[in-house]
Amino acid sequence: MENLFTSLPQDFEKLAAAASVKRSSNFGKDPDLRTVGERTYQAFAVVQFSPLSDAPRQRDWRHIPYALWLQGDHGLHPHGPLTQHYLDVAVTEALQSRRPLKWGRSLLHTYLEHFTPEDALFQKLAQSAQRFFKDKRVIDALLETQAGGLTRLITTLDILDPINGPIQVANDLLTMPSEKTLLQWQEHHALTRGFWLNNFCRQAFAEALKAPEDVRATLPYINRMCEWALHDAGTAMQRFRYPIWRDEFAYALLSPWFDKSPSQEIKNTLLTKLLSMLGDPRHNHAGWLGVRKEAIETASRWLTGRTMDAFFEILQHTDDDIGPYRRKFWEAYFHGGHILEAWIALGEDAAAALEKIDTQHELSYAKILGKISPNQCVLMLRMGHILFCDWSHQGRLRAIPMSNKQAPKLYAHAYELFQLRFPTPLDFNQGLLDDPGLLHHGSDLGQWQETARDFISTQLGITIPLADLMPKN
Repeated sequence: MENLFTSLPQDFEKLAAAASVKRSSNFGKDPDLRTVGERTYQAFAVVQFSPLSDAPRQRDWRHIPYALWLQGDHGLHPHGPLTQHYLDVAVTEALQSRRPLKWGRSLLHTYLEHFTPEDALFQKLAQSAQRFFKDKRVIDALLETQAGGLTRLITTLDILDPINGPIQVANDLLTMPSEKTLLQWQEHHALTRGFWLNNFCRQAFAEALKAPEDVRATLPYINRMCEWALHDAGTAMQRFRYPIWRDEFAYALLSPWFDKSPSQEIKNTLLTKLLSMLGDPRHNHAGWLGVRKEAIETASRWLTGRTMDAFFEILQHTDDDIGPYRRKFWEAYFHGGHILEAWIALGEDAAAALEKIDTQHELSYAKILGKISPNQCVLMLRMGHILFCDWSHQGRLRAIPMSNKQAPKLYAHAYELFQLRFPTPLDFNQGLLDDPGLLHHGSDLGQWQETARDFISTQLGITIPLADLMPKN
C-alpha cells in the first residue's frame, strides 16, 4: 500500500535534526499496512482478543488501528471489548508515554485510509484521534519538531472531523493562489503522493465538486480540479484519479455551459484537460462510462466544432481555393445546431498540416488509404439521418443515408478510398450526371451552395437563407 505520510522527521522541512536531537521521537517510516495489520491481528488472536492480557506487546497495542479492518470483512472490528479498551484506555494512557507521536501515526493513517463516516466504530476512532491529537502534549510535541504543516491539518483544517474535515480541505485547495501547486501543498503538510488516493481525499474531492456554479465556471476552479483529478501527470502511468467520481467530475465542469457558451479560453482548457483524462467522448466510450448525457453531448458538440475548425485550417495550409466558402457554408449549419457529429479523413500532406495546427496532438483523425492527391482531405458530417462527405481540392460533396450499408462509419482510424467515394441513391444532380456527387462550381455566386442548400432542405427539412451561407464581402 502506498505511503500516506513522509517519514517523521526525515520528510518534514528542516525537521530531521530537531526531531532526532530534541525528542528522539518520530512517526517513523510508513509501514506495510496489510502486513502490520495481519501481524497485529494474530497477536491478539493468540490471547482470544482479550483486552486484559499481558501477552501482546506495547507495539501490538499501538498498531491496533491497522488491524481493525482487514480484507474480506476480516479484522479486530467485531471485538468490541478490545477495541473499546484501546480507544478509551490505551490511547489515553499513551498521552503520558515518552513518545506519544508513535501512537498517533496508526490513528492518523487509519483515519485517512479507512475514512467511512457512516461506520460506528470509525466514528469512535475519529473521536479518539481528535482527543489525542488536540491534546496539548501532542501539539507541543509536534511544535517542538517544527511540524507546522501537520498541526495546520489538525487544528486549522480540522482534518479529524469526519464531517467538516473534507470540506475544509476542499476549500483550502480551491482557495489557494493559482500559482501554488498541489505538490507544494502536499509537501507543506508533510504528505506523500499516496494521500491523494486515500478515502478521505476522495471525499474532499467530492466536496469540491459541489462548489457553486459561478465558481465552477471560472478558470482557476477548472485548472485546480483538473490538476487534482490527474494522477501521475506527465508519465506513462497518467490516469484519472477517482473513477468513482467520473460522472460528477465531468458534470461539475461542463454543466455551467449546458445553456450558454464559455469563452474560447475556458472551452479550450476544458477540452484539453478532459481529453487527457477521459478521452474523446465521441468514440472513447469507456473513458466516459456513466457520465450523464448532457455532459457528453456538450463535450462532443465542442469537439465537433474543433474538428471542423481544424479541417478549415488545413484547407488554408494546403491552399484549397474555396476554403472560406466551405467554412461559411458548414458553420452556418453547425451554429444552427444541425450538425451532430464531425470527423476528418486526411491525405499525407493534409495530415502534416494538422500536425502544425494541433501541436499538442489532441485531435484524432483518419488516414485515407488509396491513390489520392496528398493534400486532399474529407470532412465527414452527420446531419439528421444523413452523412455528408465533403472532399477538398476539386473533390465532390457526397451524401448517403446513415442506414445504408455503404455508409462509412464515423471515427474509424483509416478508410479505403472506395469507402469515401461510395455509391449512393442520394443525388445532388437529379440524375443529370453520371456521378451523384456535387462539384463546387460558382462558389462566389453561391451556385453549389444553393444546390446543396436545396438538397438539405428537401432531405432534412432544414432551411437556411442563402445569404447566411455566403461569406460577407
